[in-house]
Amino acid sequence: MLSEATIMEARELLERADLEPILTSHTGNLTFERHLARMSKAEEVLRVLSRYIYFNSFFGGGVASLAGEIGVRQDIFRDPAEELDAVADRSMEVAAEIFYAAIDEFGNPLMLKQSTHRTLAQATLKATAAFYGYDTAALNRVSHPNNSTLAATERVRAGYGVGHVMNERKLLNAIGFHIGSEVLADAEFNILDSTLRARHPELVKHLRESRVFINGTENVAYRWIQIHTSVEADHFSAAMVGANLALRYYAGPGGRGWAKEWLIEGFREFARMQTDFMEGLLE
Repeated sequence: MLSEATIMEARELLERADLEPILTSHTGNLTFERHLARMSKAEEVLRVLSRYIYFNSFFGGGVASLAGEIGVRQDIFRDPAEELDAVADRSMEVAAEIFYAAIDEFGNPLMLKQSTHRTLAQATLKATAAFYGYDTAALNRVSHPNNSTLAATERVRAGYGVGHVMNERKLLNAIGFHIGSEVLADAEFNILDSTLRARHPELVKHLRESRVFINGTENVAYRWIQIHTSVEADHFSAAMVGANLALRYYAGPGGRGWAKEWLIEGFREFARMQTDFMEGLLE
């Protein structure tokens, strides 16, 4: 029979079931799918794709910033089983699971000439413009982010704590925010991939065959979309491990109970922000 302490510890861990009520009521990805289904003209495709690419460009920096903030908080992530104070901190173990997502975003240095995800996204946009016959001036005209996109990226920066002083609550909020970004992005990119394949097969064929040179590297134009149909699920798994390490080692005020609530609070904020962004995508 499990001890009362073991049962209590299990309840204090973050599980997918804790997030399901938020995911069930969330409408952002349905809105995204509806917008994609409505795209028919070249300019509509380019506007939506450029805004979505711009929105995504802020996450790599956000993840790296959050990992750094966690890594230096030796005061709040500590192992109670370690009696030697000088080696009891576990902040880097928590941070490593968050930083896992940044390795791909910044281009894995272990892979020869691996482009950053930002570069891959730029290749996607340039090749899409070429497919529709848009020159530089025409693409510049349609690719500026709208107010909804700009507002969303500011909330991404705030959600990850970029440029903010992070107390314990904000730090746990940010980890929850990151979990939300990974689980919803996994669905987003699969929606984008399946919609483009079904409704714009010639564009997909062109992107899969196109090679775009940026920063001295050759980039397959569809690679940005393709890889995100799978890597986000891995990043979500790592983020959940990081969240539960954060709960396990949390030594700040309020205890694990409050820390778990703060994680869920951050997850909820990401869901709200993403829904607002998707609703304004075609404004």
